Amino acid sequence: MQMDAECVPCLLGRVLFETNLCAPERSGRIMRDCVKILGERFEAGANSAEVATAVHRRAYDLLCPDPYADLKRRSNIAAQSLYAEAMEFVEGAEDRLEAACLCAIAGNVLDFGIGASLGEPEELGKEFDRLVGQGLDVNEVPKMRRILEEAEEVVLLLDNCGEVVFDKLLVAELRSFGVGVTGVAKGEAILTDVTEADAHEVGIDKMFDETLTTGSFAIGIDLSRIGDRLRSKLENADLIVSKGMANFESLSDSDLRPIAYLLRAKCNPVAESIGARKGDNVVKVYE
Repeated sequence: MQMDAECVPCLLGRVLFETNLCAPERSGRIMRDCVKILGERFEAGANSAEVATAVHRRAYDLLCPDPYADLKRRSNIAAQSLYAEAMEFVEGAEDRLEAACLCAIAGNVLDFGIGASLGEPEELGKEFDRLVGQGLDVNEVPKMRRILEEAEEVVLLLDNCGEVVFDKLLVAELRSFGVGVTGVAKGEAILTDVTEADAHEVGIDKMFDETLTTGSFAIGIDLSRIGDRLRSKLENADLIVSKGMANFESLSDSDLRPIAYLLRAKCNPVAESIGARKGDNVVKVYE
């Protein structure tokens, strides 16, 4: 996805947020460096995820390995407290795949430092019913189901901690189609995204036939830096299920198909790019 002017305050706001989490005394130095990198990288046609990766790379170099560690831990706890409710919702639904997608998208609000996110992980308990009750505003689950009915191999690109707890319900529904499922976590800690260690902590790795990582520090996935095993999996998958906005931003310009994007549209640029409105729950399939 091409970077939009609206991405600039969002990106810098998130850098300031993670700086205040980890080393507020360095905020001046970090913001000066990140503004400089942003100015150098933000040009016509620039991919938003690639620019954000460069900016966050500099911030992390001056901060700590995982500024969001505590928020990630608390997000998992918050989601686990709602897991039984989410499971009951899926098991009682007329369309279990749609319900599982909806729960997985509801967890996408566990994303901090941007305007449309929750203030604290513990707020999820008050918001979950509303988020699920909203339903899917862009609903291409029927396309997803049609592909799954003839599929053998699915790749699931994980997104945030907390959200990953609800992804277990989605994996169970995907496997009900008789497909193999490969899970993909981040290669290094970045924002609240799931690393291989995070996937193991919540037990979702046990539901996968194989767990791979992106192999690098990147917002979304940098296809130029992934390993041969992951590249082969992505290129040969019968369906890629991509969670969250960052994965959409990094992959929407690629030729990978078919791919189902599951996300909550938390900003106007992503919403407009995927054909939704800000605040929509989205399942969008590109074939």
